[in-house]
Amino acid sequence: MGLLDKIFGKSEKSESPDLSDIMESEGDVVNPPADFYVKRVDLRNEGDGDLAVKELVEKNIIILNVLPLTKQPNRLKGIIAKLKNHATKTNGDIALLSQSMILLTPANVKIVKTKKKQSGTVIS
Repeated sequence: MGLLDKIFGKSEKSESPDLSDIMESEGDVVNPPADFYVKRVDLRNEGDGDLAVKELVEKNIIILNVLPLTKQPNRLKGIIAKLKNHATKTNGDIALLSQSMILLTPANVKIVKTKKKQSGTVIS
């Protein structure tokens, strides 16, 4: 923004970059093949939960989309409990990324988790 723009009140719009253009890829082809992958699984039923467990056994990291099951909270809680139990037994980890996304890691891969600071409370 130039000096004249400041004087005459012309302002720049602060736009966030379109990350989809930056992150654009050509598909799922990996050359050379990797030892482990990060995969997204959409959780629609118990079978998708079993698929996530299978991928964890193969040492892949899972980003689990739980949005399709949010209208069935009891079913969702049951599947998440099963996945959490698997992560605990295999020394993996599980963490909430957002209200609709969960991160699952295989054995011996841990997620660094930070606790939100409560207002007015000092955490030491």
